[in-house]
Amino acid sequence: MPAAQSLTLTLTLELVARLAAATERTGLPAEDLALRALADHLDDITAYGRLGAEMAFIKDRLAELAGIVGDALAEPTPDAMAEICRYRAKASPP
Repeated sequence: MPAAQSLTLTLTLELVARLAAATERTGLPAEDLALRALADHLDDITAYGRLGAEMAFIKDRLAELAGIVGDALAEPTPDAMAEICRYRAKASPP
C-alpha cells in the first residue's frame, strides 16, 4: 500500500457551506467527512468506468450477433439453392 499523501484543495463557498453543515449535523471533523466523501466518490467513478466498458463490450457483441442472425436469415443465392436443393433437375448428359 502506498504511503499516505497530503492534498490541498480550494473549495467553493457553496461547498464550504455544505461541508460546515455536514460537520455540524454529523459531529465528525471536516477532514473525516472530506476523506469519506472522496473515497465514496472514487468507488462510484471506478464502478461507473467498469460499467461503461462492460456496456461497450455487450453492445459490440450484440452487433456481432445481429450480423450473424442477419446472415443466417438472408435469402440464399441461386447457386447456394442449387447446392442444397434435394430435388434439383438432373443435368442432361453431354
